[in-house]
Amino acid sequence: MQQTEFHPGEQLHGFNVLRKEVIEELNLTLIQLQHDATGARWVHLQNSDSNNLFAVGFRTPPADSTGIAHILEHTALCGSRHYPVRDPFFSMLKRSLNTFMNAMTSSDWTLYPFSSQNLKDFKNLRNIYLDAAFFPLLREQDFLQEGHRLEFSNVNDPSSPLEFKGVVYNEMKGAMASPSSLLYRRMGAALYPTTCYRFNSGGEPSDIPDLTWQSLRDFHARYYHPSNAWFYSYGDIPLAEHLETAADKVMQHFSRLEIDSVIPSEHKTGEPTRRTEYFPIDPGEETARKSIVQTAWLTCDIEESFDRLALNLLSTLLLGNPAAPLHNALINSKLGGNLAPGSGFQDENRTTYFAAGLQATDPEKSEEIERLILDTLETVSRNGFEQERIAGAIHRLEFSQREVTGDRYPYALGLLMKMMGPWLHADDPVSVLKLDQNLNRLRDETLDKSFFPELIKRYLIDNRHRVTLTLAPDPALQERLDRETATRLNRIADTLTVEEKEQIIASAAELKESQEQEEDLSCLPSLEISDIPEKEEETDWEERASLNTPVEWFDQPTNGIGYFNAYLPIDSIPPELVPYLPLYCSLATQVGAAGYSYTEMAERIEAHTGGISLSSEILNDPDQPDRFQALVSIRGKALNSKQEQLFAILSDVINAADFNDIDRIRTVLLQIQTSFENSIPGSGHLFAARAGAAKLSPASALREQWTGISLLHLIRRLTALDDDSLKAEAEKFGLIATHLINRARMTCAITAEEKTFDTTTPHLESFLAKLPSVANGAAKTTAAQTVTTGRFGWATSVPVSYVTRTFRTIPFSHSDAAHLLVLAKLLRAGYLHREIREKGGAYGGMASCNIESGLFSLLSYRDPHLARTLATFSDAAKWAANGSFSEESIKETQISVFADLDRPLSPGSRGSHQFANNRQGMTLEKRQTLRQRVLATSRDDLIRVARTYLVDNRQMVDSIISNEELLQKAKSGLKEEMIIKRI
Repeated sequence: MQQTEFHPGEQLHGFNVLRKEVIEELNLTLIQLQHDATGARWVHLQNSDSNNLFAVGFRTPPADSTGIAHILEHTALCGSRHYPVRDPFFSMLKRSLNTFMNAMTSSDWTLYPFSSQNLKDFKNLRNIYLDAAFFPLLREQDFLQEGHRLEFSNVNDPSSPLEFKGVVYNEMKGAMASPSSLLYRRMGAALYPTTCYRFNSGGEPSDIPDLTWQSLRDFHARYYHPSNAWFYSYGDIPLAEHLETAADKVMQHFSRLEIDSVIPSEHKTGEPTRRTEYFPIDPGEETARKSIVQTAWLTCDIEESFDRLALNLLSTLLLGNPAAPLHNALINSKLGGNLAPGSGFQDENRTTYFAAGLQATDPEKSEEIERLILDTLETVSRNGFEQERIAGAIHRLEFSQREVTGDRYPYALGLLMKMMGPWLHADDPVSVLKLDQNLNRLRDETLDKSFFPELIKRYLIDNRHRVTLTLAPDPALQERLDRETATRLNRIADTLTVEEKEQIIASAAELKESQEQEEDLSCLPSLEISDIPEKEEETDWEERASLNTPVEWFDQPTNGIGYFNAYLPIDSIPPELVPYLPLYCSLATQVGAAGYSYTEMAERIEAHTGGISLSSEILNDPDQPDRFQALVSIRGKALNSKQEQLFAILSDVINAADFNDIDRIRTVLLQIQTSFENSIPGSGHLFAARAGAAKLSPASALREQWTGISLLHLIRRLTALDDDSLKAEAEKFGLIATHLINRARMTCAITAEEKTFDTTTPHLESFLAKLPSVANGAAKTTAAQTVTTGRFGWATSVPVSYVTRTFRTIPFSHSDAAHLLVLAKLLRAGYLHREIREKGGAYGGMASCNIESGLFSLLSYRDPHLARTLATFSDAAKWAANGSFSEESIKETQISVFADLDRPLSPGSRGSHQFANNRQGMTLEKRQTLRQRVLATSRDDLIRVARTYLVDNRQMVDSIISNEELLQKAKSGLKEEMIIKRI
């Protein structure tokens, strides 16, 4: 699009241009502006990317832990002046081609970002986001739904017990069950005793019920104003067009306000402190090696951009890989199983901090861990770092700065997250994006060997503002919390008058009526089917062999980085070794190799690459549901100037990984175990669905064995072994490599700029030449179909549930696959969101159709219910099979399917994605046929597939993750048997 030239001092639509910076390393131009009348700030990142992103944020310092900023973030999206419907945000999710839509609350800001590749869609969303942020309705019913409310457990019976309900209330009950989340919140309270960071901005479940609707409205009036706003835009849409829209929709309605939202630097205390906090686990659960110990220091103010960069680099030098001295000392001490969550330098808050510690430890080791950290820092401050290590850490920083990412969330959002803190607190959005000046200074100053020792002394050793926090498990805590909540509710109930009880019942009825009411959504903008691209954007490649090995070459704008991918089939590996394959993949890059120790390998990887990895993967056949390829994927990436080193390191890892260091293997397995266990509270629905799917197809069974609860059980068994037994088990990793590595079975891909292909080829061929090559035929893995139906519960320490139901359906190329994709979107938007989230109070109610694996799932996330949700799943299927949806909703869900199908990939991932498609047989013709079938999906198609694959389909499994008490309670009340096991 045509961009207008802007220069400092110019004014457009009431905005003054303050700064214009060309950031060559990111291929973009930064323009910083301020609105003359209101003081609103704006940063525009101008480039040729069609995946445009817009965001508006506000500084929102909390004054307590009621979650006011978080609940306001939810409630603001529940209807606004020009879009007075109950839930425009979720309504737009189903009628948009967005590539990202969300809102988020940090410790000191609230942000509303979205992105889209479609100009019409982008303009629609921008209007809705601006209206939601500045002119929300903030109705009391929406506050009661999203925040908290009182209801009787039997909603119409005033003699039944009272309950707290609400989406955010249940979300935070789940979030605060996670030890890593608790550690972050409790450390914040300890490190920042006088500023807003001592409060839980998300909301403490015990404090959320104290928030009033009027307080929420007052908070919005105080902080959601252009004078306290930070606007951000990115991409190829002209800045002038953004400014004109903002001036028209928002700015003309406001004048400048003096808003006191500035967050002061935390006052540093004079003496170190120690604290012990607790997290709940199930009664009877083992408490050993479940604690976390972390020591943290307040460091520099966020305004100090050079010190911020230096501390970031110091963090990498101390903790960034197994060779880093503090990382090495902590892990090899055997005092814990892995680094504590959040270890390293953190620069999101006004005053930054550095933390280090261990998880999978015990409370009585707290002082020993703290002393180890302090002693290690003393040693490093005496010895400093070798220049080679400093150069490696700088390389890592430069690589991360250069790489264009954007697969999990848009690249533009990642840039905003980097600059949000410095921009918010220091009016400095540039320094984190344009590193050259500070980086050159850092290179010069680190030539002085005293630079890092002095930095360590100033910010760590001699810094008395230090906290050591122990987070320990308490089997009685959840019961105590539940009892306190029950006592509080009973106290409230005892004071209620008859009229107040009637009001609670009436309020619940009014909310339910509102939730069930069919709304007129005509005020919301929508796309038409004609706005959907007829064809997907093709990825071109050329294939040419190197040493008789097929290599696909992808020309992509990778900003000076080359990506390598390879696949090796596993069908030559003996079946008894297959469960160990994901552990082999994890260990291979974390042990020694080719005569190098594991620390030396870690230093080589950091100094010369952007990372290397091996992973076990499954590619389903698009035509046959029980036919699939099981593979090991090898990946590596490096700057173009480092390709020779990349392939040399890959060669050593693939050909000569050393699995004889049992001490190292045990250490890595413990790290994998703790990371795995920490991930369950945040991804419980995924683990539950994976466990259910394993009963329905051989490919899904193998996928669960490699990535699910079964793998965790295997890891726990291995880490419990003595050294001799573990040594015997570790021999399997070497056997896997012997059976797996074979150039004759390998296929490769290179993704880079075409001009680098010729210089990369010799390094690739050198790598290939060192691989063993044994001719044998390639074959897809085919397993006999084994389907087990039933209901399974998985018990762990969580206060909420993750409920899933998974159906076996049909493969990708089946004509009904496209209709099931549309049905999944229809069920989520038209039924599950309302019944599970709005009415049920869960954080999420979803439907998912994985047409590659031939599975269809219904899911809930952080759900206060279990049996009710299972009944809702049955009702949802009947709702669709009865055709209880409108023609307009079909069009909307068709559009939202394409938002997924056409989601943009980073340049590096475009190559790897197409490489997988080619290997899988997922041809462009098959994908185009799917698109056409999605567009052709009719009402009758949806009714038919809902009945065939959901209502009448007995090949289904219910799988639930919850705590033992909730599972046993549900089991006693359900007609069907539930098999309960512990995770």
